[in-house]
Order: sequence, then C-alpha cells, then structure tokens
Amino acid sequence: MNTAPAPIRTLIVEDEAPARQWLRTLCSKVSDVQVLGECATASEASRFLRTSKIDLLLLDIQLGPYNGFQVLDGVPFSAVPYLVFVTAHDQYAVRAFDRRAMDYLLKPVREQRFQDTLERVRKQMRGAGFAGELHAAVRETIGPLERSLLAHATRSFTQRLIAERDSVYRVIECQHITTLESDGNYIRVMEAGDPLPSVIRGTLQSVCEVLDPDMFARISRSAVVNLTHVDRIERDADSHLLFVMRDSGRRLNVGRTFHPHIVQRLKL
Repeated sequence: MNTAPAPIRTLIVEDEAPARQWLRTLCSKVSDVQVLGECATASEASRFLRTSKIDLLLLDIQLGPYNGFQVLDGVPFSAVPYLVFVTAHDQYAVRAFDRRAMDYLLKPVREQRFQDTLERVRKQMRGAGFAGELHAAVRETIGPLERSLLAHATRSFTQRLIAERDSVYRVIECQHITTLESDGNYIRVMEAGDPLPSVIRGTLQSVCEVLDPDMFARISRSAVVNLTHVDRIERDADSHLLFVMRDSGRRLNVGRTFHPHIVQRLKL
C-alpha cells in the first residue's frame, strides 16, 4: 500500500510583501508543500527556526541591515533546514552561494523554476546519494560562517555588520566603523583608514537597534558616529555642536532635535 509522501515543512523569509505573497502562492500549488510560517525580518526567522522543525527554508539574501546567513545565528546544526536562497541579485547568488546552498532562485521566481527546485528537495529528503552528501556539505560550510557574522547570542549587540561594495559582501567589525549615514534606501558605512564607503540596504534606525550604544551615538536624522573615532567636539558661532572625526577630519553637525540628548549623554 502506497503512503503519501511526507510534507515539505517550509518557512518563507522575505522582507518584501509582494515577493512573500508570490512564494506563498507557488507553495500553495504544490500538494506536498506545507508552509508553516512566514517572516519578514531576520530576528523573527531566527526565533522561528529555533522553536520549529523546518525542512525547507526559502530565504531572501537581503533583509534590511542583515544578510540571509544571519538568520541562522544560534540555530543548531541539526535544525538547519535545506536552504534555497531567493534573490534579485544573480551575481551574488551565483558567486556566493553556488555549491553551498541547495539552490538559488532569481526574482521574480518562475513557477517551473520553483518546481525544479522542489524536486531537488524531494530527492534530498529521500536521501539520494549525491544530494545527501551536498546537504551535509551545506551544513558543514555554513556553520562556521554564520557563527562569525554575529556576536554570540548571549550578547545584546552585534559586533559585525554585513555591507556591500563593488558587488561583494563585506564583513565589517563595528569597532572599525567611523560613521554611518543614510542615503535614500541605503546606509553608507565608513571605516577607519578606508576612503571608500560600503552600503547596507535599510534604515538608520534599524541598524541603530543592533549597535552598542556605548560605542555609537546618533547625532542627527541621517548620521551615526562611533565615539571612539571622534577627535573632538566643537561649537560653531551659533553654539551648534560639530563632531570632528579623527581619521578623515570630517565635520558632522548635530541635529537640532538630537542636541539635548547629546549634551546630556556626553555631559557637555
């Protein structure tokens, strides 16, 4: 007597609602795919993975200020599901994730392409020889990398950020960051000794939430400074505060609404 195949328990992690809806629609057309959850942020997805058993993770590469790998922070190797990255950036997927994840899907995801990916998942779940070895390689490879991208789970604030420059993702130690400045939908990240910026997609507020407040201070709507890289604080003719950075000599104005907080915090 034939028995129905085990369902593919799936988690969708995508910060854009239309893309998330489309992935859900694709999954609904397949009888053996069971969507157990949908997450729009890295923190939501990480919590979900630690508390639920998932077979397949459909994971967007960019989630605000985070990188898709960071979703796996704190998730035991035994709980790491089959990984399929979903991205609008084919150059990142091909170069960074080929041979490390089961598959990558380019947005907009085509239905037939999605079906092909699911067939690969089914084969691996059945323990096919090469597929099983590939899955083991994914687990072995991703463990050290994802642990290196964030501070230990017991810490409140991240020690590293993921930023992009010239189509390459860079892991930047927060202690080396001098300033972060908003620029439309992106944040420009400057490092000590490096004249070129890297960029993060997201809002300045979302990044501030994961930065150590003892090290970083938001001084305006558009700028955050690393206090350890500030050379001096000056006042202009109108008594407005200016932060002068040690490495570059750049002068950043303190915003009017941020002025009272800065004065109180730094006891100026």
